[in-house]
Amino acid sequence: MTTLAQQRAQIRKGIEEARKPTAAAERKAIGEAMIARRRGEQQVDDINAVVRPPKQRRALRSIEPRGGLAAQKGRGNYVPPAVNPGAGGGIASPLVETDYSTRLYWPGRVVTSVDGLLSFLIRPIKEITQQDANSAVVKQQFAEPPAP
Repeated sequence: MTTLAQQRAQIRKGIEEARKPTAAAERKAIGEAMIARRRGEQQVDDINAVVRPPKQRRALRSIEPRGGLAAQKGRGNYVPPAVNPGAGGGIASPLVETDYSTRLYWPGRVVTSVDGLLSFLIRPIKEITQQDANSAVVKQQFAEPPAP
């Protein structure tokens, strides 16, 4: 009768015998995989698989010009815009609303709160007429706001 230690030794010997032919092949495969990892071959293959090669651009066919005009010299007379001597060409600050009654409004809208308890009438401003520091009229026009 064999002892338990002898049975274990036989099992170990059987496993070693079964692995002997593959151990060298495993070591060789592991070594090749390490070399490939160092070189980055797999990463290059993965990137090339994802990236599509750029499409070749085809050249457009040339079209013959039809009735083209030859280059010519032109001539024009420049007329500078009329400038108000007191104005600098922009709006002079401050803007002052002289008459509140000249405001224009978009049609009134009723806005209700989320819970429905409160309602407000809102009159969005359409246009405001003001005067700048040079007494020039300035109109501010506002777009109609979207419906609530």
